[in-house]
Amino acid sequence: MTAGTVVLRMARPKSLSEHRILRIVTLFLLYVAQGLPLGFINFALPGWLAQNGASAGEVGAVLAMANLPWTFKLAYGVVMDRYAFLAMGRRRPWIMLGQLGMVGTFIGMAMMNPGVAEVALVTSFAFALGMGSAIQDVAVDGLAADILPEHEIERVNGVMFGGQMAGIAVGTGLGGTLIAYQGIPVAALALAAILVAILALVVTVRERAGERLLPWTPGQASQRNLDIHLGALWPIIRDLFKAMTQRQIMLLIMAFLVAMTAPGILNGVKPLFAAGVLGWEKDTFTSWSSQAQLLAGLPAALLFGFVAARWGARKTFIIAAVLTGMASLAMLALQAHWADPAVFIGLIFVTEIVRALRLVGGGALSMRLCTPAIAATQFAVFMAVLNLGTVIGGLALGWLDGMGGISAMLAGAALCSFVGAALALTAKVGR
Repeated sequence: MTAGTVVLRMARPKSLSEHRILRIVTLFLLYVAQGLPLGFINFALPGWLAQNGASAGEVGAVLAMANLPWTFKLAYGVVMDRYAFLAMGRRRPWIMLGQLGMVGTFIGMAMMNPGVAEVALVTSFAFALGMGSAIQDVAVDGLAADILPEHEIERVNGVMFGGQMAGIAVGTGLGGTLIAYQGIPVAALALAAILVAILALVVTVRERAGERLLPWTPGQASQRNLDIHLGALWPIIRDLFKAMTQRQIMLLIMAFLVAMTAPGILNGVKPLFAAGVLGWEKDTFTSWSSQAQLLAGLPAALLFGFVAARWGARKTFIIAAVLTGMASLAMLALQAHWADPAVFIGLIFVTEIVRALRLVGGGALSMRLCTPAIAATQFAVFMAVLNLGTVIGGLALGWLDGMGGISAMLAGAALCSFVGAALALTAKVGR
């Protein structure tokens, strides 16, 4: 081997399919990137609205619209599986598009600087951020399904969702603090800068050896991608229908939908409780939420993937749903102690840790059930159902508030959790 050959090999940009550490770090950071806007629109914005007098219905509307784009993931998946610039990889161009959309939305928010009374404008920006994050999410999940060896699925899913929790924590903590003390423009630009840094990484790595880094640079599509790319809508729809209409898969979909309604409700309960019951101001709620998300991200990245691999992904999801229901009932039973902040802080930490466990279990189970040729579409269906449950939970806040306020919300979250766990138990797919 000549010295020139060594230099060329060192200079060649590495590909994710060839290098285990590189793909794990890249997937982790990409999940951080999609977590940033999620923390901002699911925690920082609702907290800011609730602390400034927004009603339960207005907070619920923002949460619902923020999560609504995630229910369109089937459409994103179909488009991504059908249309691909294979010379740059099956997923990387779509990942770059999603990140550019999020950066542009944050910059637009900084320029418009919506006020608390402009709920419609706030909701529009939340929807746009949710859209960019969801597009990237579908592309990254498709990338993971494409490049992860089977023996890495559960463990790397733990790392990925740990990254998402870290991103949510930063979006919540940094975003919430900056909104409270500096205003929306500073918060939006700070989060945009982090996304730009992660986008720079995406530009410098290839999915597979020999592909282009950018449209105008040298490279070509890999033979593996050329072989599995369907290139037409009908085969994608046909294969998807065949895969998703199996009885056990449909039971799992119902389980996902019902179980995820509970965290959708709890996402609204928490800022309303912090502002209405405890009277917290400024960034107190987002600060505690951020700490809980960071704490949840550590076991997700280091432990929950191994737990899902050992127990089975389906069992992990069931346990997380049951724990969510138990936490909701415990909070309801402790109503006489709601004035004690420690009770509410405990709920925040428990629900965030359980959320991470649920995401790792649900994500790993869904990925194992995907067919490579339609991985983005099929995985998107599973994830869209999970997010549709969250949307339903947000939309139910106003109705539950009329039925009995926070007590009714907690009871609804508990009921959905236990019913979802029971449905998942009957779905005989995976372990």
